[in-house]
Amino acid sequence: MNGFPKTINNKYDITHLMGEFEARTKAYLQTVLDNKDQWLMTSKLEDGDAGITDDTHKVEELKDEDDVVTERYQYELMEDPNGELYRLGYANSGEVEALVMEV
Repeated sequence: MNGFPKTINNKYDITHLMGEFEARTKAYLQTVLDNKDQWLMTSKLEDGDAGITDDTHKVEELKDEDDVVTERYQYELMEDPNGELYRLGYANSGEVEALVMEV
């Protein structure tokens, strides 16, 4: 291999890279962990439904050209099931956290 790869496809690549580029691989995995939570739309809100707004929930409004709200959507901050973590083949963030914490 000629340096750290531009793309990493699965957890077998991670295993191989841990031997050759441990610090850089752990930094990559930390980035994956830092970006695992995304705002995902959970529902379209009906008229009169205020939705939930807190640390893990938000409401986004779509407005027309006259700045009138036309649609409102509920979002929740959660692990993205289509995110890098799962694309690499890990079942949960705990597996990756263990790799990052290894000494």
